[in-house]
Amino acid sequence: MVPFKSFSLFPLRGSHLVLYYHRVGDGGAEFYPGGIKSAELLQAIQGLLELGFRFCSLSEAYGKAGSKKEFTISLTSDDGLASNHEIVLPIAKKYGIPLTLFVIGKCLDNQALAWNHKLIQIRRHSSEETLQSALSNLGSRFQISEEGSLSQRIFSVADSQKDEFVDLLWDSFCPETQNEFLQRTQPFLSAAQMQDLQDNGAEFALHSHSHADFSRLSYPQILNELRANQALLADYVRQPVPFFAFPYGRECKGDLIPKLCRDAGLKAALGFRYRISDNRRQNALWQRLPLESAHALSLEQLLLRPLARVLKPR
Repeated sequence: MVPFKSFSLFPLRGSHLVLYYHRVGDGGAEFYPGGIKSAELLQAIQGLLELGFRFCSLSEAYGKAGSKKEFTISLTSDDGLASNHEIVLPIAKKYGIPLTLFVIGKCLDNQALAWNHKLIQIRRHSSEETLQSALSNLGSRFQISEEGSLSQRIFSVADSQKDEFVDLLWDSFCPETQNEFLQRTQPFLSAAQMQDLQDNGAEFALHSHSHADFSRLSYPQILNELRANQALLADYVRQPVPFFAFPYGRECKGDLIPKLCRDAGLKAALGFRYRISDNRRQNALWQRLPLESAHALSLEQLLLRPLARVLKPR
């Protein structure tokens, strides 16, 4: 990794940066084995502060987007996992960092698992061979592709059938019910934790109702996902902020995004292919950088890759 102090930030001036992660923790969690370690998050925060970045909420960033007076950055998280309260909040309080948390509607307060989270547990309790066999048995029922890798075959199931599909796999492979698993692990933020985060300056935004793949949904389905997410989130926080992060970073068609923002009352939707020229207030689509993929920000991730994206068409 290239040290932060070894490069100039002049190409980033006026372009607000948004970082995202899912889970922060030092061990491989049963629920979400990926993520970023606490020390790596601290290293990234301290390095960015040394470079002169100021952390601000996404709401503030949107209001000041395009300003050339300072380097600003937002720290965001997807899915609404409990590590935001247990691990990230003390770090955020120490450094005065406001968090923006994109949460899944059906998972609020550990009410349910999203289909992709169910799949993590299914794969923990099965082998590729047994899963391939199960997919073959369910192939005609769910129109599962006969070709491709295991992941490609699983993702070929229509979004409208994914919960039914993984529920059958769960019953076949997992040793406890989903409710038993949720009660034992408490992977998502509780209502009390959300309240404490909000009291400490965190803001909450949308990450869909079911963690759907928006590139495969019709426009009415997209709106239903967002409106269900909004309705449930309003029961837990005082004032959700009008931003939405695409699950998996998979965007709907670009020409639909301005209409989607108008119809759903959003200021911006967020993907994950940041370019140096992105994140201006007039843009309905904003972009983020992952903290988890490289474990800590590098020169390539922060500067070179986003700059390269400006030079080629999307």
